[in-house]
Amino acid sequence: MVSLCFFYVGLTSDDQNLHNDRINLWNDFNHAWLALFQRQKDMTESGAQLQRSQSLISHEGLEKMGKELVRLCDAIERHGLVDYQYGVWEEQIIAGG
Repeated sequence: MVSLCFFYVGLTSDDQNLHNDRINLWNDFNHAWLALFQRQKDMTESGAQLQRSQSLISHEGLEKMGKELVRLCDAIERHGLVDYQYGVWEEQIIAGG
């Protein structure tokens, strides 16, 4: 299903006209994941009191997110969209940056 969604939005085709836009999309996607985990780590290690609008993701939530990312990567790997500049940085994200 995920692979089919990537196909329909054109992320599995090689269109030179869209290459830079797609690189930016993948960079934004990957940096968002990395920033989320870095912020979680920083907040946990600082020991500072959380503000009302802040919350930590539970250990179970982080595991669920990691499993979902692996599932996504398994679905799109055949399209060459995993662990390359053009795709999901699975290993780097799962390793925590």
